[in-house]
Amino acid sequence: MKENNQTIAQTFVAPDRLTEVFRHIYYMKHPGEATSQQLQLFPHYEMMLVFNFGPPISVSVADDTAQVERVAVLGPLDRVLTYELLPDAEVMVVVFTLNGFYRLLGQPIHTLRTETANHVAVPLTDLTYLDLWETLAQLPAIADRAELLMTYIQVNVAPEDTASLLDEVSLFTNLAIDPVKTIAKNRHLSPRSVQLRLQSIVGFSAKEMARFIRFKNMIAQLVKQYPTQPDWADLVVLHGYHDQPHLIRDFQRYLGLSPTDFVKQLAEQPICITQPGKHY
Repeated sequence: MKENNQTIAQTFVAPDRLTEVFRHIYYMKHPGEATSQQLQLFPHYEMMLVFNFGPPISVSVADDTAQVERVAVLGPLDRVLTYELLPDAEVMVVVFTLNGFYRLLGQPIHTLRTETANHVAVPLTDLTYLDLWETLAQLPAIADRAELLMTYIQVNVAPEDTASLLDEVSLFTNLAIDPVKTIAKNRHLSPRSVQLRLQSIVGFSAKEMARFIRFKNMIAQLVKQYPTQPDWADLVVLHGYHDQPHLIRDFQRYLGLSPTDFVKQLAEQPICITQPGKHY
């Protein structure tokens, strides 16, 4: 456990038996005597299940803002998410693998979103999750809460029947092929079937997946080589962009920043990027 700017944080990595379902459980508590703190989360396409035990948490993506009351689903994040921790804020977040959310909730995110006007944080009002929230809130030890969540996931997660499809997600990093057509051919499916199945499982389209993986890999390279100044022309070629304006559009799309502004931000503060998982 660590204390940073008065905020207590702890991470529980998924045990071997559950690494196919979620990456980790993240716990954070903001003390009552602390001031409000605004934080940002880099775009990533893993779904998140949020249990909030403190005051409502304000979350926003671009111009859309929502309040997380008790239990909510966040993601996939195609833009920077800004959230505010008020005094006494306390939250636990399950960060899923690409298809872990689908296997646990049993439905794609777009069907949950049709039930609410809020597309930033989708509240879960099912009594199952509200009862789970009540049980978690009554446990004083954070490790016990994490263990209860892991047990719940293990008992309720559906078997993985889509592994053969997701095991080929790595094809999206190959700039020389059409990954959807390749997967369709390998699995004796139509390209349309592959597209629909991927969107249901992970919550976004195959085209958006390819675009985001390319951008994430490029950002990871920038962070790794910092403070060496980037050669933007080389990055354009290496990551398969048409030209520099094409790269700039992706920076604006995902971060709302220009490439040079992003590099300046690296000098001011570290940036947290999710590490590569099983599928990408």
